[in-house]
Amino acid sequence: MSDEQHTKDNRDQELHDALMREQDEPSNGSSPVPIFILFLFAALCFWGGVYLIQYGGHFHKEAYTFDYNPYAEVAVVQVSLFDRGAKIYNAQCSACHQATGLGIAGAFPPLAGSEWVTDHQESLARILINGLNGPIEVAGRQYNGNMPAFGPNGLNLKPLEIAGVLTYIRQSWGNQASEVTEATMVAYMDQYGSRGTPWTAEEVVMDLSAEPESENLAGAVETTLTEAAAAQSVPAEAIAAH
Repeated sequence: MSDEQHTKDNRDQELHDALMREQDEPSNGSSPVPIFILFLFAALCFWGGVYLIQYGGHFHKEAYTFDYNPYAEVAVVQVSLFDRGAKIYNAQCSACHQATGLGIAGAFPPLAGSEWVTDHQESLARILINGLNGPIEVAGRQYNGNMPAFGPNGLNLKPLEIAGVLTYIRQSWGNQASEVTEATMVAYMDQYGSRGTPWTAEEVVMDLSAEPESENLAGAVETTLTEAAAAQSVPAEAIAAH
C-alpha cells in the first residue's frame, strides 16, 4: 500500500471516529409506547368483546353458519318422560332387569308383562322411592331379593327422573299403561320420601289412593270417542254418555 493511500485511509478513519463521538451513547431499556397506541388497543379489545357477545352465539356451532340469526328466539328442547326414563333405566336398571325387560330367571324379576309395573301407579312409585325387600311373586315365579331405593334414602333421584323411569317401563316391551307425571311423583315423594325402610310385597299394595288420571290417557280416550262419533255421525258426548 502506498503512503498516499495510507494517509487517505487514516483521514477517513479520523472522520468516522469524529462522527461516532457526536452520537449519543447507547443505553439499556426500551422506549415508552405512545399513549394513543394504548388507547387504540384498548378500544379494539372492547369492540371485539362486544362483537362476540352480539354475534358469537355463545360459541355454538350454528353461530358460524351463513343463515344464523343471533336475535332469533332459542328453542328449548323438551325431553319426553319416556326418553328421559330410557336413559336412566339403561344406566341404573338394565344390569338387573336387562335391556329387554325380561330380568334374570331366579334372580331379578321381569318388568315386561308384569302386573306390578302396569297396575296402580302408587305401588310402583313406592317401590322406586323406598325400595322393596323380601319375597315377591312376579309372572307366576317367586323371587326374594332387595330392590334398592331411588328416592332420598337411595340414589336420590328427582321426581321428574323417577317419573321418567316409571313411564318408560310402563310403556316398553309391550306394556301399555299410562305415563306417570312429574306432578304425581312430587305428591308421592312428599308422602313417602321420609320413609327409611323398604316396602314388602304385602305392604306396597295396601291403602292405595285413587289412581291418577294421565293427561295422555285422557287425551287418547277423547280422541277415540271423537273418532267413533265421526264414524257413526253422532256427537261424541252422546257416545261418552253411554
